[in-house]
Parts: sequence; C-alpha cells; structure tokens
Amino acid sequence: MENNQILRPAVDRQPVNQEFDAIVVGSGPAGATIARELSKRKKSVLILERGGNAPVKEGSPAIASILNVVPVSDNMVAPRAFTTGGTTALYFAVAEFPPLDTFRSLGIELCKELEEAKRELPLAVLPDELLGAQSIRLRQSAMELGYTWSKTMLMVDLARCASGYKSEAKWNARSFVQEAIENGATLINRARVRKVLLERDRAIGVEYELWKTKKEVEVRHAFGTKIILAAGGAASPILLRDSGIKSVLNNGFYCHPSFGLFGTVSGLKTGDSFVGSMGQVVEDNIGVGDGNFPRAFYRMFMLSHRRFIRAFRHSRSIGVLTMVKEGLGGGLREDGRYYKEFTREDVSKFKRAEELGRQILRQAGARHIFKSKPAASHIGGSIRIKEHLDESLQTEYRNLHVCDGSVIPVNVRIAPTFTLICLGKYLANRLWPVA
Repeated sequence: MENNQILRPAVDRQPVNQEFDAIVVGSGPAGATIARELSKRKKSVLILERGGNAPVKEGSPAIASILNVVPVSDNMVAPRAFTTGGTTALYFAVAEFPPLDTFRSLGIELCKELEEAKRELPLAVLPDELLGAQSIRLRQSAMELGYTWSKTMLMVDLARCASGYKSEAKWNARSFVQEAIENGATLINRARVRKVLLERDRAIGVEYELWKTKKEVEVRHAFGTKIILAAGGAASPILLRDSGIKSVLNNGFYCHPSFGLFGTVSGLKTGDSFVGSMGQVVEDNIGVGDGNFPRAFYRMFMLSHRRFIRAFRHSRSIGVLTMVKEGLGGGLREDGRYYKEFTREDVSKFKRAEELGRQILRQAGARHIFKSKPAASHIGGSIRIKEHLDESLQTEYRNLHVCDGSVIPVNVRIAPTFTLICLGKYLANRLWPVA
C-alpha cells in the first residue's frame, strides 16, 4: 500500500458501547502489528488513534499538521507524530534487530517473531547509486579519519527506488493498519484515550474523547477482553499512572539526545537521499551518522531553526546526526510533564559528539558549520519487564498489556521500530496463539 493512501476508518458505524476482543490504543509500529496479527485470527479489534488520517507527504505543511512534541527538559523535546501509522510517518526507516539474548533474559523469546518480520518487511542496504553525493563525501571523510562508517539496514523497498529516492519506499505502519481493516478491524481516528476502565483487578475497557469537529467532542466508552496500550513511550506511562500504577517511572527514563551538524560544500550538487543510511558508534554510547535530509524535509528543518538562506541551499549542504545514549533519570510530574537533568558525564558526551561531528564535516571540506537544537530521539525504559510487566507484557491488572517504546529496556540501545514490530507479534501470539 502507498504510504499516502487514505484509509477508511469506521467512525460513523461505531456504536458507543460496542465490545471487542481487543482494544489497541495507538497505531504505530507495535499497535499496528498487534491489530494486524489479531485480525488475521478473526478477532474483533478496535484501533484508537489520537491523530487524523490524512495522507502524509514530506514537506512543511504536511509534517506540521501531524507533529507533536513532548518536553523532557528545559531545552529539549521529543518529537512524535499524531497520525495513522504513528512515528513511522517521520522516522528514518533504520532497521536494527532486537538483541535476542537481552529479551531472553527477561523471559521473552523473539526468535520466531524476528524471522517472520524479516520475511515480511522490505529490508535493504542501499547500493552506492542511491547514496547522494553528500553521503559519499561523508563516508570518504570518516574513513580517512579511521572510522568504519558502515552501511545501515533500512526498511526500504528498493523496487520503488528505480529513479532514485522515494519517501514512499520506506515501510510505514499504515500498511499493517490497512491489512487489519481489510480483515475486519475498526479504526477510529482523532480518539484520545483518557483512562483505562477497571473492574477490581482487571481492565475491561477505555474511556476516550472523539473529536468529531474542531469544537465538538464526544466522550465514549469501548469495552474489550484485552486492552493493549501502544500509545508510545511518552503516552502509555501517563495512562498507566492515571490508572493507579504509581511505580511507573520510579527510576526515570532515557531519551537518547541527538542533534545535527550542518555545513556547506561549494559545488557538491547534492540530491535527495535516505537519512541514516550509514554511520558508526564512534565511541562508547556516542553515535555519528549520515544526516543528509531530502530537500523538502531539509527546508522545513532549516526554516524551523531560522536558517532562512541555508534553507534554499540544499544542493551544497552536508550534515551529520549525532546521538548520545544516556542512562535512566528524571521522572513525571503530577501535571503529566516529563523532566530530566543530565549528568556531568552526559554533558561531556554531548561535547564529545559535537567534536566528532565537526571533525568529520571539516575533513569533508565543509564550511559554515552550525549545530541544531538538541532533541530527544525517543522516550523509553519507564515501564520495566519483570517489574511493571510480566512475560506477557501484562500489568498488575489482568488483561491490561503495554507494547510500545516505553517497555524497551535501557540497555537495548537501538532504533526501536523493528524491535516494536517483533514485540507486537510476540504479544499477539501470547494473547491468542495460532491454532
């Protein structure tokens, strides 16, 4: 399915108090996977998505319409997307496989799910002909400095890239949502879940607000045998805390701060390319990689940083993205706002990451280098397996499960999308095994 295809949700046909086999809160990679797997097994599934359902294309108006940010410190936010498919509308399509031994130590075996996901999803390492001139220059610069600068596995369909970069070639969770709908699942957009409905020690449903127009909101209840929170690393901990699980975030969270460094090289003649196609963990918990955005996204990014002239000089731009992988810390205030203070060691890593990025860019011949505002890559580590969840990702309330970035342990320091797909398959198998 094309990423910009309009899905057909069933809002108008949805009775206010209908009961389902499973209610899935969120339609990102984990939620979409669970809905797809359960609907294939003929289970009745309700998908509640906070965002809208409009086609998503690269460019300022489209991205601005779905972009939302979560403050995690005084000067840092975590971006997220409110739309069908969740964060896969904005991600870089990096496919890092889950560390099987780590999850096995937590009682979760993902071997079968990993192999199944490999067969079903488009996976590719980009050939050189799909790397832009700036990416080739970066690789040469990094290797001259002694770095490996390896190519990265991406969730990209190369068959759609015959004429070069295509954003539609990136896998998007909307395709799994579409399959779920075709199998009978119900999708409701603009539905913000307010709380989980509990009856003694078990979950029985959810209460949500349905935005019918910009001014008209209807409060509804939906009931289900299984309730799965897949609302994202920032949203699910708040829903759990509001449902009475006060120990959530008692050890804080991680957010993997990142920032970009961008310079210009005269005569480079860059084109559109896939971000994150190459890179390396240069030092312990410090990663540096290709940060060359396609033209439309690059322009929006530069305008958001008030780099108005640079926004129209994509053809000579060259950039790297850096990421620092820090430990748990911070927490959640009573008003639902996250907070985190970074340690001296973290700050030292930020400075070192900037030094490495500037070194690689200068070696590539870049001038006029500037550093972007830092952002949190993703919030995780707040809901812990074997503490808040059992091996079925079930909370202390029966039939209430969590499956999103919030459950990925702090020592699993990878791009989360592929791991979430595997966890979604795993949870579906635990809820209703294939006969």
